[in-house]
Amino acid sequence: MNPTRRLRLEPRPSRIACATIAIACAALCALILLLPLDAWARLAAVLTLCGVAARALWRCTGRGVPALLHVGYDRRITVSSRDGRSLDGTILDDSYVGALVTTIVWRPDRATRFAWAESILILADTLPADDFRRLRVLLRYGSPVVDEDTSGRLAG
Repeated sequence: MNPTRRLRLEPRPSRIACATIAIACAALCALILLLPLDAWARLAAVLTLCGVAARALWRCTGRGVPALLHVGYDRRITVSSRDGRSLDGTILDDSYVGALVTTIVWRPDRATRFAWAESILILADTLPADDFRRLRVLLRYGSPVVDEDTSGRLAG
């Protein structure tokens, strides 16, 4: 049996994510400033919120967005970052597939058992419409390859 081709995706930074993060953080800053807190507590909360906003913007619109994704029907993924490093892994069942939002939750191959799973947020404006549709179909209906010789264990 020939291996199927993998879906090659080049995600772009999301303008929807940028706007949502900016609006949510501005609203939270306004709410924090209206709370009856000491000045130092307000400052600490606003600085913490600014750090969270910077990290979110970096992951959704900046250099934290992967440069290239290769996704296979066998639920295998290769993520290439903007600095040229690539990681292979397995897509987990915790991934979410929706009409406007899709999240890919995956675990790198060499990660320890207790390591955090990685996640990639894919919004409708991140990929061309046809690639976004193909990714959703692949995540919804793809399944891991099961090796018959090893009594049901995953191949690989």
